[in-house]
Amino acid sequence: MKIENWSLRLRVFLFFAFLAAASIVAICAGLYVGFQRLDSATARDGFVFAGALSSFAILGLTVWIWLMFDENVAKPIQNLAGAMLARAHADVDEHLDEGTAKYLGDLAPAARAVTENLSATRNKLAETVAAETTRLVEEKARLAALAAEMPHGVVLLSGSHRIAFYNGAAAEILDTDHAPGLDHPVFDFLRPGPILSAYNRLCAGEGGAGHVLPLTISTVQGGTTLAARMRLMRAPSEADENPAYVLTLDDVTADLETHAEREALLSRLFARLRPSIAAIQTLNDARSAVPKDDIERSLEKEINTLFVEVTGLADAYEVAKADWWPMDRVLASDLCEALSARLQGSGIALTADVIDPMELTLDSIQIVALLNHISERLTGENARGLSFLISRDDVGGAMLALGWSGEPLSVDTLESWLDEPLESGLANLTGRVILDAHGTDIWPEFGRGSRAVLKLPIRDAHRIRKSPTKRKGSATYDFDLLSKTPPAALLDTPLTDLTYVVFDTETTGLLPSQGDEICQVAALRVVNGRVVETERLDKLVNPGRPIPAMATEVHHITDEMVRHAPRIDVVGRELHSFARGSVLVAHNAPFDLEFLRRHEDDIGRSFSNPVIDTVLLSAIVFGQSAEHTLDAISVRLGVTIPPEARHTAMGDTIATADCFNKMLRMASERGLLTFGDLLAEMRKHKRLLKDANADHIA
Repeated sequence: MKIENWSLRLRVFLFFAFLAAASIVAICAGLYVGFQRLDSATARDGFVFAGALSSFAILGLTVWIWLMFDENVAKPIQNLAGAMLARAHADVDEHLDEGTAKYLGDLAPAARAVTENLSATRNKLAETVAAETTRLVEEKARLAALAAEMPHGVVLLSGSHRIAFYNGAAAEILDTDHAPGLDHPVFDFLRPGPILSAYNRLCAGEGGAGHVLPLTISTVQGGTTLAARMRLMRAPSEADENPAYVLTLDDVTADLETHAEREALLSRLFARLRPSIAAIQTLNDARSAVPKDDIERSLEKEINTLFVEVTGLADAYEVAKADWWPMDRVLASDLCEALSARLQGSGIALTADVIDPMELTLDSIQIVALLNHISERLTGENARGLSFLISRDDVGGAMLALGWSGEPLSVDTLESWLDEPLESGLANLTGRVILDAHGTDIWPEFGRGSRAVLKLPIRDAHRIRKSPTKRKGSATYDFDLLSKTPPAALLDTPLTDLTYVVFDTETTGLLPSQGDEICQVAALRVVNGRVVETERLDKLVNPGRPIPAMATEVHHITDEMVRHAPRIDVVGRELHSFARGSVLVAHNAPFDLEFLRRHEDDIGRSFSNPVIDTVLLSAIVFGQSAEHTLDAISVRLGVTIPPEARHTAMGDTIATADCFNKMLRMASERGLLTFGDLLAEMRKHKRLLKDANADHIA
């Protein structure tokens, strides 16, 4: 081991150990020479006693001086170096505490002056850079917002087929067994054959620059069929043989099923009509040769058969035709708000409510236009106190009820309103056309008291069991991933090229071997040194046992909160999927991993990811003698943990991720550039914690 890799405190200790040993050897040598010159055998015991006494005195004095030097010089220098690194690489703006280095003379004031000057210079530079890049950031945000609202999935991929951008629609399409994430291989989600074939053709120059190649792709899980379009970001060159490319995705599975159903319906139509028509034709040709009564009976039978077949096919057509119109899922509350706003613009007040939160499959523009048209006609007929209510029906759909105070509406009047063209901007669009497109109808009923009501059923509705995600309106990206080189062997991979998943657990206690279990898991992803805000996992877990009151006092999780939560086998699979291909990061990782690895058989997955422990990382950058609790590290690095977030899985995960990013930059300043460098350095501090990589990385 090179001496320059030794810590300062170790070198100081070895210096004093050498000084003590050399002094003792010198005293013993001098006494030996004196004894030899005295040439008196009776004086030997005196010389030995003097040598031993001198050696113990020198050893004690040296140890005392070393302890004083270590406490007041070496340790303060190490702390001062860690604090300077934190301010240089971790964006810590707090002033240095000179009290920790009060015996170092002018070193502490000089270090404070340097760090304050560095902070001032960095702030001025940051202001200049911020002013120059504001416009670019705003433009990028606008483009991201536009991409987020695109109805089709958009994925930007590097030449190594790893994800650098995806919008909300793409996230919905790709989220099968695995949730998509930045730097994940696209082949985790889509079958590679068609993609590789199209990519190679475009790279070979097919179609010329800017050519868009259509292709059909299927997902790895679920068998979803996607219509896709591929386009290279730039033409291949010698410097960039594998350019980035864009995939536009559209889920056509339902369209293909609808088309198949329509074709099947037409086939049934012809298959059932042909025999009856042929029989009628045969009877018509045989009128002269067959008695009239027999012909009439046969004709009557065939006509009845034909009537039944046509009626059945017509009913099937009515049920299926709504699926042939492009529709989307709409929140029932959004439909209420849209109708209220539309009528408010016409000066009509409406009270709207939803009995059970749900999503409806319909064309919201058309339905709102229809209800607005009817409401305006009702108001013209002196209807008062309009109300709109959405509730679930008994067959998996929803019932829209438009009520008012006044006379009930006749069927003839309603039909006349349905035949009127609507002012919706679509030619020849009437209420009846809209109802037919949705495969439904509308009818009047008597309401309670003096109220009257119109009922309009919607065939397809889905109850919302949790708040709708914001995924559809989001775009996740890191364009630096486009220039990222393919990963090398793990130990040789630069730390900046790795993707990290920072995680934390809350448990029922501290002893997994005695039955304590996980009751909450949180994780987030760190890509290119930044936390990906849209890629998080935060799950309560049913531990299968009561949560002790002492544990609840710490993390505030109660038995009632986890009563209906999934068990660890389900959440464990989600965490494993979330962390695939990444390095796991945790504070005191062996503790959390012991809980997870005890359930690997139930989870059906092995947590064999490489691991970085922030306790050991703190020991590397701040010295082993420093305090390495999450609170202590956060204070040193200027990371604020809100009191209400402390000892919550996600709150501690966010703090750990922030500390980790800052300490990783500090470690790089010490020459720890690859995962192998960092692993070797962490193993020097294994007396602090068990090596979490021992079973997976030699």
